Amino acid sequence: MTIDESGEQDVAHRPRIVSTAVVLWSLSAVVYLGGSAWVMSMHQAQVDAAMVNLPKTITRDQVSGLLTVGEFSALIIGVLAAAGVYLLMKANRRVRILLTVVVFLELLSQLLFGLIAAGTLLGVLGLLLLYLPRSNAYFAELKRLAV
Repeated sequence: MTIDESGEQDVAHRPRIVSTAVVLWSLSAVVYLGGSAWVMSMHQAQVDAAMVNLPKTITRDQVSGLLTVGEFSALIIGVLAAAGVYLLMKANRRVRILLTVVVFLELLSQLLFGLIAAGTLLGVLGLLLLYLPRSNAYFAELKRLAV
């Protein structure tokens, strides 16, 4: 946003596709944060359920440790997604870089822990929308206005 000699501000109007991406990313953040909170609240029950089907060579501490890593991974991803939503709302032109990293983290956590597939799907769809031509034009306009 710049201010010209007349005191008026130039503003890039956010296209609907970027607003849709904001909604998808908001839902992804809520799913990850909510899923993390739910699993943390049910930690012992989750460990007990996992121990039933595992071989006796795997200890309760190992299962608990792996579950804890998964819980905090989901929490971190949720916080980063929420930060991305905030930056999208503030028209930050570099937010796509952060959200690309978040999608990679979501996909990695999906592969390692099987975490929250719905949140990952929402994040991937939100990221794809941010790289479509109308979105690219919006972010290019933000860059032009920042100069």
